[in-house]
Amino acid sequence: MMSTNGLGKLALAFAFALAAPVGLAQGDADREVDAFHPANQPGPDGVRPAAPAPLYGGRVIVHLSSMPENINYAVENSAVTRRMLYEVHESLLLQDWDTFEYVPKLVKGFDTEDMLVLRSSVDAEKYGDAAVQMRVRDFDAEGDDAMKEALIVYGVVSEDGDHYVVTPGSRDSALTEPLHVAKADVEAHEAGTVTTWYLRDDVHWQPYTHASGKVIADQLLDADDVIFSRKLYDNPKVDCDEKRFQFEKITRWEKLDDHAVRFFFSSQYFMVYATIGTDMTILPRHVFDLSDPDNPDFDKSKSADVQATYINEHPANRLFVGLGPYRVTEYTQQWIQAERFDDYFDPDNGGYFDTIRWRSIDADNTSFTALLNGELDFFARVKSEDYFGEATKQRSFADPFYKGYFYLGTYGYTGWNMYRPQLKEKVVRQALAHAFDFETYLATNYKGLARQITGPLVYDSPAYPHDLEPFPFDPDLAEEMLEDAGWYDRNGNGIIDKDGVELEIKFMMPSGNQASENLGQKMQESFSKIGISLQLEQLEWATFLERFKSRDFDAANLAWVANLESDPEQLWHSKWGKHDARGSNNSGVMEPELDKMIRQIQREIDVEKRRAIWRDLHTFVYDLQPYLFGYNVPIKFAMSKRIRGFRTVALDPGYVLREWHFVDPAEPGTRTTRLKQ
Repeated sequence: MMSTNGLGKLALAFAFALAAPVGLAQGDADREVDAFHPANQPGPDGVRPAAPAPLYGGRVIVHLSSMPENINYAVENSAVTRRMLYEVHESLLLQDWDTFEYVPKLVKGFDTEDMLVLRSSVDAEKYGDAAVQMRVRDFDAEGDDAMKEALIVYGVVSEDGDHYVVTPGSRDSALTEPLHVAKADVEAHEAGTVTTWYLRDDVHWQPYTHASGKVIADQLLDADDVIFSRKLYDNPKVDCDEKRFQFEKITRWEKLDDHAVRFFFSSQYFMVYATIGTDMTILPRHVFDLSDPDNPDFDKSKSADVQATYINEHPANRLFVGLGPYRVTEYTQQWIQAERFDDYFDPDNGGYFDTIRWRSIDADNTSFTALLNGELDFFARVKSEDYFGEATKQRSFADPFYKGYFYLGTYGYTGWNMYRPQLKEKVVRQALAHAFDFETYLATNYKGLARQITGPLVYDSPAYPHDLEPFPFDPDLAEEMLEDAGWYDRNGNGIIDKDGVELEIKFMMPSGNQASENLGQKMQESFSKIGISLQLEQLEWATFLERFKSRDFDAANLAWVANLESDPEQLWHSKWGKHDARGSNNSGVMEPELDKMIRQIQREIDVEKRRAIWRDLHTFVYDLQPYLFGYNVPIKFAMSKRIRGFRTVALDPGYVLREWHFVDPAEPGTRTTRLKQ
């Protein structure tokens, strides 16, 4: 998962056309192109007019709600970063916008195999070179992360009486022919844990300009880049704690040749393909690895700490060196700009614009004004009062722009810091849920379009428990619950207290976020009626983010952009709830029962069985109330009428920027062919 304001990213069938993950209503994929555009509305006969021919070239300006620290997604876990990387970078696999299947992108293909974990009593020579050693999960030891060294045999596994038959299923396998392995010798059969990836050999890295002025160009993607990108997560000083848990599960890898690499997972895992295929940010060794001779800063003797600092602070985290159709050419305090990269390996899918500028404007009101002034072409944070009110009816808006909306797997929430004494008791957090009138707030602010949610699952997921009722609005019950738990006003100042602690909460939010401010004011009013003081605190984004990561807050208002199905460990496992952990479990959830459900989800590759566990987890988390769960709200956008090709999709960010284009030949810089004449 990941936060809309800048935090955290937050998928099994063994083939190229992989099954859609658990968290998706597939009907959402059928979206009409330019469905909201005034020039594309159906005529009296109900037929939409023919689409005008797209033009290449020109510049589009897309709004950013906040400026990320950088756009290296390995160390900057933000939604805005990942969205920009869709255009300036590529991953091994692409999740198709319409079918949601994983399809090859940087790879020509891949193979998937099982592994058999051999018992420790098996003689290492019994299965010869077919047996390889690696770290695997130790399910007999205490602790969720216990590991051990073991011999494994991998391949396509079938059964034949008292034996497993292991057949080679990938190139350059440790097996040369089918092998019979006695079931008595096998401790565990781990399905789908070994994947072999065959890279394309025509993928060029974008040019890199070193601080010395030296330009490195014409470098091709290779297996060393991929392995380096996995290994960086083993360096504890690299700033990637939000993602580290996922890659720790890959405990062995092999370079087969310059364009083939094999990865081994320590145990069965439902996110094998997503972890390697889409979640791993592939980085160029010649830019980030001090031990690469092609790096101008080459120094193989440097320590792991020095290497980590080099990655964390590298200028290429901003002026990113990627593999996509656009390369970053400007990174200022106001915008990030990318220009077309002519050596992109898949030019037919490389987008229409010559230039994309992502413009950062924090305050929603200021952003809307910038839109009207022609400083933005696309703005996806239109306030409800503007969307439904006079602001979008005025000619200053209606002549150059149009509006629309779509849903994503997002949800707003207020995270409670469970390390704070006034918020550590579940009864207090549940009372806060009873004290807030969600239904009235929803009707007033979202005109019935938003949907109240009851936990972390995507609202349209088949696993979502729609029969789970939200906590009802009942301030009398909330007051009674608090009093029964020992919270009442002992000194007559109007604020309830217990054990010398008053129930005061600082509500932290990013500055300029009107939706957060409106919510905070309403919570302030509601909670005051039962003797709880809520104080609003607006902070500049970088300060907000640092305090959030270090748990220096009482309450923090944000929104997660939930993936179709993501690993719940990052948000809810005790390992990442420890006070010194800088992961995404910012509320400090530490529940052994929840840890158990997380591990069950991770190992379960049967979709229906996994959905059942997800429902249990969702229900458990909602009862625990580490968050005051809010709404799945529609994304309300404004778009320039000059731009065509817009359609909404169910995957974040909800649209495909590479499909947008101009159609008017008078638009500066446009042409009919991809290449400039």
